[in-house]
Amino acid sequence: MTSDVVMSTMPGRARLVREASPSKDEISAGPKGRAAAGDSDVGSMDADNMVERDSADYKCADDPFVIGERVYNKQFAHLYFQRLQVIRPAIQEKINSGWKDVPMKKILEVEAGVECAVIGTLYKDMKLKPSVLDEYSQDKTIKAALGASKFIGPDDSLIMEDEGARMKLCGDCLSVDELVSGIVVGVKGVEVPGGDFEVHDICFPGPAVQKPPTLLHEDKYVALVSGLHVGGNHDALPLQMLVDFLTGSLGCGSEQNLAKKVVRVVVAGNLVKEMSTADSGSDPTAMSTSLSVMKEVDLCLTQLAAALPVDVMPGPKDPANVSLPQQPFHRCLFPRTTQYANFERTTNPHKFSLDGLDFLGTSGQNIDDILKYVKQDDSRLDAMSSTLEWCHAVPTAPDTLPCFPFDDEEPFIIK
Repeated sequence: MTSDVVMSTMPGRARLVREASPSKDEISAGPKGRAAAGDSDVGSMDADNMVERDSADYKCADDPFVIGERVYNKQFAHLYFQRLQVIRPAIQEKINSGWKDVPMKKILEVEAGVECAVIGTLYKDMKLKPSVLDEYSQDKTIKAALGASKFIGPDDSLIMEDEGARMKLCGDCLSVDELVSGIVVGVKGVEVPGGDFEVHDICFPGPAVQKPPTLLHEDKYVALVSGLHVGGNHDALPLQMLVDFLTGSLGCGSEQNLAKKVVRVVVAGNLVKEMSTADSGSDPTAMSTSLSVMKEVDLCLTQLAAALPVDVMPGPKDPANVSLPQQPFHRCLFPRTTQYANFERTTNPHKFSLDGLDFLGTSGQNIDDILKYVKQDDSRLDAMSSTLEWCHAVPTAPDTLPCFPFDDEEPFIIK
């Protein structure tokens, strides 16, 4: 839901008057109640000095990420099967146009010494990758690897799987350090003595076909915010300055003109610092601290929602389910903010459109996990770009990133 906000550029400060996004209490009170609530603000400002905040048509598209019945007795093989079936046609089309004279075969149909093309899902065999069985190991070297930030090692290898079989890949053109488990690719090559498949070329599905972008006649902005980390001994000043800027209460006329072009704020996870297990209720003092932290978050979001639309996504450190897709925060965590109609509790990943432009984002768990598979340390943008090239937002799930066992449709495929 879009929001109309009026900003006054009176000397010294800006004041916001919310017109089109009343709270639920004001909606129930009717137009008369809303007028009474806003008379004191509107009457004190000169109409000539008011600036209307820009708005945008908002449509939430989180339905594929919303889990209905949470049944966890299904096998993840269904998820991998759906991934392969959906992405395979895009790769096959590229192979037909780029490798015209190369026959397409299943893994079981590959013949030694005969060049062919095969489409399948990659699995990266990594000795340092943690396993659930390693938790019971007495080997201290393995236990040390469980907390490592990287899984890569000199002996890593790639294995391709399709519906019928698997085969080990080799070859100089294969960049093992740049690939991860779970991506669907096409490879061209031959089977060599020993049964390995020597890869001569590799084909990714490429970015999904996009609809033509909507032409905007004026600049509009979406504010992306993450890692507020409220709680503990955090410095509250930067957060309050952010709120004041977005609500038009900070800066001179040029800053306020920029702020009015922000049509939506998306908070992409990690609202609070990571809570210990004692915060669940076993320690009354820790529980009281957790409640005060959430009250502070609620107060901050209330200030934002009073001025413009806000989407809040859960993150890895927030009080929400761990496995992807993370479900929206419970409304009881934000008793004040949920009173505003332009406040949206969303899933992670979160997909929406503004004025016909599509947005898809996560709170970062997928990129954090991808970086554990690759050699580069500071390549977050490269990892994000790779998810577009792979047509998949969360390729390493469910291998090393927990996710729900979908059996009917794979929601993380970028279409």
